[in-house]
Parts: sequence; structure tokens; C-alpha cells
Amino acid sequence: MNNNNNVICDFGVHKGESYKQVPACFLNWMIGVNHQQADIAKAELARREQAVQNSVNTTSH
Repeated sequence: MNNNNNVICDFGVHKGESYKQVPACFLNWMIGVNHQQADIAKAELARREQAVQNSVNTTSH
């Protein structure tokens, strides 16, 4: 995602939404069908996972 948190989905039912707002199931679908924007979907899911890990690490201390 190149550290750009404002990448906008440009197709489908989530057209016009930030990938940060797109449901994980849609991102997983993109990856599963090898959509041309699958790399963006992978990066967004990784960003979310990192955010969860950071939250868990912060609250467990």
C-alpha cells in the first residue's frame, strides 16, 4: 500500500471506499481470485493484523 492509507477501491460494490473500510471478506475474495489489485488487499489485511498485534501487545503490558 506504499504507506498510503487513502487508497480507494475503484470497482465493485465497494467502489469509492477506502480499502481501510472494505470488509475483510472482500479483501480475501480479491486475493482468492487473484484480482489485479490483490497486492493492495494483502497489504491492507497485513496492516490490520499488525494493528491487532500492536493492540494486544499494548494491553498485555
